Amino acid sequence: MATIINIQMIPSETRGVFHKVILSFTSENGKTCSINTLLDFEPLWLFTKDNKSEAYDFFILSTLIYNIDRLINRERFSNEGWTREIKVNDIPVVNLEKFENCKDQIISAINFLTGDNWNLNFVYRKPQQYNKKMKSEFAIDQQTYNKVCLFSGGLDSLIGFIDLMNEDVNNKVLLVSHKGLGKERKDQDGIVDKLSKADYYYGRYKLIQSNIGVGRKWVDDEKIASETTFRSRSLLFIGMGIYIANNISQTTPLVVPENGTISLNMPLDPSRRSACSTRTTHPNFISSIQNIINNLGIQNRIITPYSFLTKGEMIKECKGKELLTNIVDLSCSCAKRGHNKYWDALPSEIIDNKIRHCGMCLPCLYRRVSLFFCGLDSDNIGHKYGTDVFNGKKYRIKDIKQKSSRDFRALLNFVNQNKSRSEIEKELVICGVKDIENLHCYSDLILRNVDQIKAWIMCKGTDEIKKMAGLI
Repeated sequence: MATIINIQMIPSETRGVFHKVILSFTSENGKTCSINTLLDFEPLWLFTKDNKSEAYDFFILSTLIYNIDRLINRERFSNEGWTREIKVNDIPVVNLEKFENCKDQIISAINFLTGDNWNLNFVYRKPQQYNKKMKSEFAIDQQTYNKVCLFSGGLDSLIGFIDLMNEDVNNKVLLVSHKGLGKERKDQDGIVDKLSKADYYYGRYKLIQSNIGVGRKWVDDEKIASETTFRSRSLLFIGMGIYIANNISQTTPLVVPENGTISLNMPLDPSRRSACSTRTTHPNFISSIQNIINNLGIQNRIITPYSFLTKGEMIKECKGKELLTNIVDLSCSCAKRGHNKYWDALPSEIIDNKIRHCGMCLPCLYRRVSLFFCGLDSDNIGHKYGTDVFNGKKYRIKDIKQKSSRDFRALLNFVNQNKSRSEIEKELVICGVKDIENLHCYSDLILRNVDQIKAWIMCKGTDEIKKMAGLI
């Protein structure tokens, strides 16, 4: 049975506050649950002054899909613990005819991204007025910028920004960020503050941050556990980026800096195949979104410059290697840094937030592989990661009941399989790759990444771990 989401948008009477958007649905016990959403619209509005373009509509759609995705818990609202049936009523758009014409495309792209079955219904809503705060120092002269780049505070986005600054001295870049969980904002601010104090790229970039998410204020008494997979976050990022880029010009590109290994996210074992595998920047999803925005009349290109590079190759080929080496520790790649109960790190380091990485999730493992590939995976691991997977205390690699060790076991198992190029290409097609012309390039990328993982394990790993990887 589908979970039906109703959307109510109430114009705000408070300056600097976006309209109140309330999402309502029926819980398992038949009770109607409603919750407000958050949208820190001021930073975006001060740049665009736009409330009626197709790019604005696409941005609002992306925020709604992201919030609904976060709101509807898979475990409680799916038949088998994963795939949800979600029907969304009354999605407000100004350009109704264009969105109706693209509805099937939009639904298909979102289904692929989140692994669910969506049904979307659009309704016309006239442009809503927005009253900015009386005083603001954030206004930006949009005509001076020629590129927009997503900036999460992670290592890939840091490299993407540094490369843009160094590839052309005439580049002026707007960095667009989502600061939803608080920790991301600290990562982003830490990097920008460091660059600012050292006068790097002075006057050539600006950071626009916005907080978007499900609110804390429930309209009724029942609170439902939210979903934690963040599958639709990339749609939100792209929606923000296109909204900004389109208001500079139709030719301003949006740069999405993500390494090819993560974009393809080839499943390490059969249990992670298909819908269970994250597809945030999968080439099929990016291609689908590009076609959708073009059909909506938005001509801005989405550029993924690192589609055929591993994370390690991104570091090695960075156009500002010295700067990157100096500030790489300010970036964060971890997917689970809040799960610190079973870290081996000292309590004081955890309390003081000195450690940004758990060391055990797949993004952390790929980060260490990439830094090792470039000679930057130092021996001082214990002060950079919550746990060193090669020398864990609480961490037990062979304990199948220990959740924290699952990613590394899956990675070791994948390396041990020693898949051939043809096997990899077959798996990539199963997992949604439709760009057959580049299939060989994608499989070559996977093989190079496996070689880099093997070299890391051979240098750092114990004999037990090497055996698990099939290396001895």
